Amino acid sequence: MRKSIITFILGSVLLLPSTGLSDDVRVSANLDRRSVQLGEEIHLKIKVESPNMNIQAPRLPVMDGFQSYYTGRASHMTFINGVSTSSVEFNYTLIPNTPGRFTILPIQVQVGVQPYATEPITVEVMGASGQVPPQTTAQQAPVAASPYPMTGYGQPVQPVAQSPQPVLSQTEDDNIFVRAALDKKSVYQNEQLLLSYSLYTRYDTRYEGFEKEPETSGFWIEDFPMEREIARETVRVGGKKYVKADVKKMALFPTSPGNYTIQPGSLKVSIREEPQSSSVFDEFFSDSFFTGGSFFARRQNRLLNPSPLQLVVKPLPEDGKPGSFQGAVGQFRISASLDREKVKQNEPVTLKMTIEGEGNIETITRPKVPELTGFKTYDADTSSQLFKTGNVIGGTKSFEVVFIPQNDGKAYIPPLEFSYFDPRAEKYVTVRTPNFQIEVEKSEQAFKVPDAIPEKALFQKKVTLESKDICFIEERLPNPIPGKVFKLLYRGLRVLNILLALVLVALFVKNREETIFSKDEGLKRRKQARRVAQSNMKKLNRLARSSTAKGTEKFFVELERSLTQYISDRWNLSTYGVTRKDLEDALAQHLGAKDPLSKELIQLYELCDESRFGKGLIPQASKKIGMKIFQDTVNRLERIRL
Repeated sequence: MRKSIITFILGSVLLLPSTGLSDDVRVSANLDRRSVQLGEEIHLKIKVESPNMNIQAPRLPVMDGFQSYYTGRASHMTFINGVSTSSVEFNYTLIPNTPGRFTILPIQVQVGVQPYATEPITVEVMGASGQVPPQTTAQQAPVAASPYPMTGYGQPVQPVAQSPQPVLSQTEDDNIFVRAALDKKSVYQNEQLLLSYSLYTRYDTRYEGFEKEPETSGFWIEDFPMEREIARETVRVGGKKYVKADVKKMALFPTSPGNYTIQPGSLKVSIREEPQSSSVFDEFFSDSFFTGGSFFARRQNRLLNPSPLQLVVKPLPEDGKPGSFQGAVGQFRISASLDREKVKQNEPVTLKMTIEGEGNIETITRPKVPELTGFKTYDADTSSQLFKTGNVIGGTKSFEVVFIPQNDGKAYIPPLEFSYFDPRAEKYVTVRTPNFQIEVEKSEQAFKVPDAIPEKALFQKKVTLESKDICFIEERLPNPIPGKVFKLLYRGLRVLNILLALVLVALFVKNREETIFSKDEGLKRRKQARRVAQSNMKKLNRLARSSTAKGTEKFFVELERSLTQYISDRWNLSTYGVTRKDLEDALAQHLGAKDPLSKELIQLYELCDESRFGKGLIPQASKKIGMKIFQDTVNRLERIRL
């Protein structure tokens, strides 16, 4: 009897931690909407909150009447008083293919060794008539929630190696495509039109640039600078959700009228195929767009070919074309000023004209200057500045004209005309400079341009004599240097000689070191690894002070880069081609697979992934933990002799 009581007490004590864990685990399932039309998407989110980080992928029941797709997960982990708490969201897309009222039975999730289940969810799918057929219940046969099959109860099978999938064209896969578009179908000659490229994807996608540039013969081209971080938005196309991003914009100015077919070229992208893991640190958020993905990512390259674009370029109208028109198209204004209004006879006066506005500013030419009685006229300087604001090309262009009055008295520079065609108003517009009056004083010396001097040389700057470089030789010797001064100079020269000798020795040692390093790149990287790591630590300490989400993300990106650089340099791994698997193999080889530092490093890499792709915020305490692991790694690896 006593033995039974003791056994009962021991069993109760052993079960206490498990009971406490069960009380802290919460599993829920939610739909973004409960009533949809046939063929529309439903988004299912399964959320698991638990202090246990061993959270297995959910097991969805077989759902007749629905197609289901796994779309990724997001994770958040916090450390409070040494206790870690994790929250994981598993996301799925359900597409109904049969109208009716359906009940999604409880979804099983395994946390540690304990199974949990969600509450059942009811969904109504309406047909074309808007009526809902009788209720249908989904079967309970479990299937894998990840892209790979399950074995046993909630245990994912490791993915086997698969041969690369063939490159699919746009017509074979409607989950990713690119659209090239013109903002106008018909324009006038030299009128701006915008060519933009928008990428639509349902995959985790990285934009690689143009494989083949667009064919734009017959156009003046100006590229718009794109943001370093490409903006994206979620849109619906044909009832499906896509991530849309504008990846390129360029302004085109047609140089001649006619019908054009623009070949938009080919864009190169890569999509990620990544295995699903049971660890909470693996792949916190799989919807990364235009990023590098994680180290386990397998990427597949694809070429996307937008459809050709048709454009009609109309000639500029002949009716109403002013004589001062020289081909400018857009909206412009002109301003002008004189450098002075009172001069002497035969002295130059400079007129500066500035044309600014929207349009192809580079092709604008100087307004025509008529023949003026009593003036000699010369072209001087021309300058331009281009602006790209929003989707509009514009800028300023300045012209300088030099006038030399030949007669005294009052002289006038008449208004100069600049004409352009306004495509919005579809008419010609003429703007003018003011009428300038100049007071010319009489000069006794007449002005004449020598025949041997070109006109441009007339306005070059004159060179004046500032000093002479020939000095007379002193016939007398200067006074001798006093004795004390001479001794001080002598001692200074001796010290200088010693310093120069030390510099030469240092240069010799440096040169010898560079010679050795040039023959052994791995040795050079090992020797410099610690110094580079300490420099990166200083930068990380500055980044760690930021408490914003963007600052935290930047900190963990820099931490991951610095850690990878140090390990790669220390063990002579490729910095750019190294993968997470390479790092794990190197850690297992030098430290051992079960070494605590190896596990901490892997968890730190996964925490860096979470900061880039996760929806949750990383606590400030995680930065200190990451810095400590980085410092411990440097200290430990420096003690290992290679």
